[in-house]
Amino acid sequence: AIAQGDEQRAADAWGAALRMDPYFQTAHRALGLPRFRAGYLDEARDHLLFAAQRDPGDNVVRAALDAVLGVIAQRDAQASVAAAHAASGPDADATALLDEAVASAAAAPGAGPAAAPASAAPAAPAANGSPAAPVEEPPAPAAADAAPGAADAPREGEGPEALFLGVIDHGKQVALLLDGEGLVEAGSYLTAEGRDLGAELGAQLSGVADEAARAMRHFKLGAWTRISVETEAATLELSPAGTGMVVLAASREVPLGYVRRTFDRCVALARQWVGEGA
Repeated sequence: AIAQGDEQRAADAWGAALRMDPYFQTAHRALGLPRFRAGYLDEARDHLLFAAQRDPGDNVVRAALDAVLGVIAQRDAQASVAAAHAASGPDADATALLDEAVASAAAAPGAGPAAAPASAAPAAPAANGSPAAPVEEPPAPAAADAAPGAADAPREGEGPEALFLGVIDHGKQVALLLDGEGLVEAGSYLTAEGRDLGAELGAQLSGVADEAARAMRHFKLGAWTRISVETEAATLELSPAGTGMVVLAASREVPLGYVRRTFDRCVALARQWVGEGA
């Protein structure tokens, strides 16, 4: 049936085989990719995991399982953004929600809007020799490249919610440190109305680390170090810290290079903070 291009008939046949023998490795292998292509990610993962456990040397199954687990991790991260969006109301714009979430940081004592660059970078020559548009630098690029230190740490008397205020670009980014259960240990995700969305975001993202760890463990690749997700609303960066993970959400208008440099500082600061609190 597959040779004739009829995946549905093939799936029905393999499904019938599994009903007779639930441990039939070839049937699980044959069903994994069609279920993936049909959008049934969890079913595809289960079939491919079983097939990979029965035949660890099957490189095709391993590659397919790697792809499925990667898509599932992205799906779960995107779902967290959608959940935060829905929590703010059906008419709220996702980018506006992100801006509102860090409005409290911009209003904190001593915190102002990010400084504008002193000048635009020189225009890069176009391939045909004609002048190219100037390339604008992100706010305070030198600060973003600096290693986290005393200037990044919260001021004396400030709580864990202020951990990342010296690092993130106020009004454009949100940073959280989540524990192993998805609970917020540090950072904040507040809307302009004062509503805290950190707990909701943490609950949605708690499964991402588990899926990443499961995939890395299955392929014996060591510990996972980073996940990057781009959605229509925002860019998400995730990295482990202590028993939990650091999450940075940034508006899509923020250059990716700047987001990643800022995230590196957030991760270093969070790991330092976790170590001191241990």
